[in-house]
Order: sequence, then C-alpha cells, then structure tokens
Amino acid sequence: MSNIYFKIENTLCVVRLGKTTNKKIAAPGEKIVQTYHFSEGQFNAAINKADMKTFFSHDAAVCFDCPFAVSNGAKLSACYTHKGMQYLGFKSMLRSIAKRTKWEEIPQLNKDIERDILTAVNGRFVRFGSYGEPSLLPIDLTRTICSLAKSWTGYTHQHNKRPEFSPFFMASTHNQSEETAAAVNGWRSFVASPVGIDTLVSCPASAEAGFKSNCSKCGLCSGTQGKGRKSVVILEH
Repeated sequence: MSNIYFKIENTLCVVRLGKTTNKKIAAPGEKIVQTYHFSEGQFNAAINKADMKTFFSHDAAVCFDCPFAVSNGAKLSACYTHKGMQYLGFKSMLRSIAKRTKWEEIPQLNKDIERDILTAVNGRFVRFGSYGEPSLLPIDLTRTICSLAKSWTGYTHQHNKRPEFSPFFMASTHNQSEETAAAVNGWRSFVASPVGIDTLVSCPASAEAGFKSNCSKCGLCSGTQGKGRKSVVILEH
C-alpha cells in the first residue's frame, strides 16, 4: 500500500493505492485507488486509541448531513463503513500518518501532490469516498482524475448542494421518490432501498444480482458522464 495524504482546509484526505480484499470492489490482485476523508477529531481519536463509537462521533466535518452519520444522531451500525475491520483499517492508516507528521504539519493540497495523485490514478479504477464525503475533493481535480482513470465510482449525499459533481458521482438516495427528485436535478442515483425497484438497474455486484461483476469491471456508478443512463439500485445491507 502507498498513501498520499494532504489537507483540504481542516480535513485530511488520504489517496491510497493498493489491493483490496473485498471481491465486490475489485479482483484480489488488482491495484486500485481509494480516497478517504477524516476530521481532526478522528485523527486524534486514532492516536489516542479511542473506541469505535468515539472515533465515528467526530464525523461531522467529513460526513456533513448524511443520515448515517453518528454526529447526526444515527446509530453506530447505520453506515456500512462502521464495522470493526473498517474501523481498524482507518485507525491503522491514521496512526501510520501520525508517526510521520503532526496534524498541523500535514500539507495542504498543492500542485506537487496533485501530480502524484494523477500518476497513481492513471489507467486504474478509482473508488471515491471509501470513507467520508467525496465532494470534499476540488471539482477540477475530480474531473482530471476521472479523465485518466480506467473506471470509477463515487456516491454523495450532497447532491442537493453540489450539482457540479453530477457528471462524476451518483446521488446517494434511499427510495424511488428521492431518486426521482435527484433525476429532476440532473443526477443519476445509487439507491439503497429496502425493496427492489424494477425500473432501475440492479447493482451487478450485489447478492440479489448474483455477484456477476465487481465495481472495477462494472463502472456503472460513475455519474452522468460515466457508464449507463439509468439509476442503480441495491437492497439495503
């Protein structure tokens, strides 16, 4: 694994190049790029060996008004990222960075860092927002990353506030009425629904679709400029 890390204002972004053990995302041997966003509170919680609930309670600066954010009153189990293995991975990532630098010494995003990011993403699958809100990245950098990537995925609960990301990310919605409202505003959606929606495409990497593909191969969740025209649905899990 190799990490590129930097601040965007007062949040930490980590761009990680490496393999994943999640076969729904990519093949085991494939190197992919994933982006993560953390708050200063989460950085300090990781250093201080805080428990999982305390760590995720500091998510306001990187999850905003997401209904699954602990800072918004959601249960710890509400978000799929709030699991033991993910938490241990986030904590390990942040503690590794803390061994190299203090929070106040982490550099802001600059041209040299952007060059390193673009080298890492060239010709590879990019998973925006493996943790945290992907629209924290500058739109110009996001656009360039997508132009170089083999394929990408990205999901945002900020679709009512950040329309400039609709070419690249999916609106995170949770039922057909939310999907319809997002579509009126120019978004394709990724709908995490308690029931199937026949008019939408079932996620090919889902259990209900028989795990017939993975995110890297599929690439449907790539906004209006990526693959596909319909919104994508997955059963809540």
